[in-house]
Amino acid sequence: MRTVFQVVQWACMAFALVVFLGQLAMVLMRYLLGFGFLEMQDAVNYAFAALAALAVAVAFEENKHVRVDVFSQRLSEAVNGWIDSAGDLLLALPVFAILLWTAFPLIRASWAIFEGSPETGGLPGLFLVKSVLLLLPGLVLLLVLTRLASALRRGLQ
Repeated sequence: MRTVFQVVQWACMAFALVVFLGQLAMVLMRYLLGFGFLEMQDAVNYAFAALAALAVAVAFEENKHVRVDVFSQRLSEAVNGWIDSAGDLLLALPVFAILLWTAFPLIRASWAIFEGSPETGGLPGLFLVKSVLLLLPGLVLLLVLTRLASALRRGLQ
């Protein structure tokens, strides 16, 4: 499981590099040379979309996601574990399951036509970027189910 998230983390770093270098190249070409490439703009947009989606799963796995920790400092580790498990069960599980359920028809339709850029002459492969909308909830659901199973095992011991 950790290996999967390490691969996703490396993919996020690669997407961040594409966004940075691609945007830098576009700005330099536009303002210094007076021209640009629509394909490069699409590549930056695709990389940014994938980065934003996959970074959610990486942050969730690293426990670096946003949370309100007003009381957790005063509570024991066991109580915080129960709160985390309740949050996983009552919030993360249903939200990401609904996201997976509602994104599937969109992705299926996109794959059916091999959807490309909405811009004329843009990059093909938008259907691949949209597939990240299935990967994100799938990864988070896998992580949540693993955490809940681990918490259940700890509770039974």
